[in-house]
Amino acid sequence: MSVKSILLVEDDLAFARFMIGSFRDVDPGIELFHVNGGHAAISVMNAGFRPGLILCEERMPGMSGSELLLTVRSDPDMEAVPFITFTSSFADENPAAAGKMPMDMKVPRPASYREALAFIKRVRFATAHEVHAPGEGQAAEI
Repeated sequence: MSVKSILLVEDDLAFARFMIGSFRDVDPGIELFHVNGGHAAISVMNAGFRPGLILCEERMPGMSGSELLLTVRSDPDMEAVPFITFTSSFADENPAAAGKMPMDMKVPRPASYREALAFIKRVRFATAHEVHAPGEGQAAEI
């Protein structure tokens, strides 16, 4: 995984532990930080923590994942950080995208270890294939 630090924003402690364990099974060297809500996530980012990826539950008390995404995108230092929300229900939501940035996704919440591994595979693929602007670290031969 090209991303080595992940901020997991999840109010369900049992699910957070499950996801942390699943990520570490795939990549033991990953730094995964857990906070229990959107306000706590903002606090750690305001204190200087800059994750390579934010994984966030959509439905949380106090601040939803969508509200946290808007706050993160308003910070110029954080606007390009990939942000993935997961939810247990798409019944009243649009699963197409969590926001306007290319790396924003909304995906189903993993319900089993097998689904968690598939989720991690999807996250790894998305973060490994980031799009860079032409000329950004690239040289072209003519």
